[in-house]
Amino acid sequence: MAPNDDVVVVGGAGFIGRHLVQALKGRVRSITVVSRGVNDGHVDRSGVRYRRGDIQSLDTAKRVLEGASVVYDLSLPIGATWDDFHERCVGCAKNLAEAARQHAARRVVYTGTSDSVYLGAKKVVDERDGTDAKPHLRNSYSSGKAAAEKVLFDLHRSQGFPAIVFRPFLVVGRGGRMPHGGIGLWVAENCCLGWGRGDNPQPFVLVEDVADAMAAAIDVPGIEGRAFNLAGDVCISAREYVRLIAERSMRDFRIYPRNLAHLWMKELLVNSIKRLVGRGGARQSYRDMVSSSKQSTVDCSAAKEVLGWKPNASLERFRAEAIDSYFEIQAGDLRLEA
Repeated sequence: MAPNDDVVVVGGAGFIGRHLVQALKGRVRSITVVSRGVNDGHVDRSGVRYRRGDIQSLDTAKRVLEGASVVYDLSLPIGATWDDFHERCVGCAKNLAEAARQHAARRVVYTGTSDSVYLGAKKVVDERDGTDAKPHLRNSYSSGKAAAEKVLFDLHRSQGFPAIVFRPFLVVGRGGRMPHGGIGLWVAENCCLGWGRGDNPQPFVLVEDVADAMAAAIDVPGIEGRAFNLAGDVCISAREYVRLIAERSMRDFRIYPRNLAHLWMKELLVNSIKRLVGRGGARQSYRDMVSSSKQSTVDCSAAKEVLGWKPNASLERFRAEAIDSYFEIQAGDLRLEA
């Protein structure tokens, strides 16, 4: 049905969303991008329409999803506190489901996050592992997105709601951030404090590969109620990634390993002092930090087998898209000769 589909991409002006829109062009009848920061009513040269809106409001969700046969949700709610963000994630998922049901959308594709998966154990993780079994010990983004997934899957089981979930891992590529926060805390543009030792393979994936997988899901039969993990086939460590950045930029990029137990004790002390003096304190946990080190190996065979997904396996192409594109290396640049 793809050639006859009218697709709405909520959050389509963002990093992954822009690539998804490109991947959908030419295979669907119409594309409408919904975002908080676009000019309402604008139509670009390729025919993509833009609508300003935020699905944190049910009325707005019903308005912007009007006419959609397929909905992609890449939205990110705004919340000042852990509870606020968590509540808004759940609220947006419910609004999305109600608006899509009202407009009889045949398929809803929700973008979750790899941060909702626990990656702190040295094991192979696939979709059967689901999201972290202890979401209350995770950050607001992780727990909120996991709770939104649960809302959609519960509706699928009870009412047959046509939800599909994707969990992209460390997404890199054109238009994104080369100093990726998933490998550590960047305290300066060229200085990263790693999550742990930084020597284990990280689940990087090119943004265009993520877009290809999500676009492929528009018409594959029988995948409602399923989740798909998306990690690429180039397996390099955080240290190797930073080393590649240093080589290609010819600048002194560095990553420093950190002992997570010591880091957690320091964070606990700092946040305790903040709460004592009435300045609040971030909600963090040791489980969050261990998961951030990404000791697990991600199995994405489901996406490959069911969707026919073929993520990039070339280190050269990975380097060109994830790193060189950030520095905009052009033909004749002396760094190519170096």
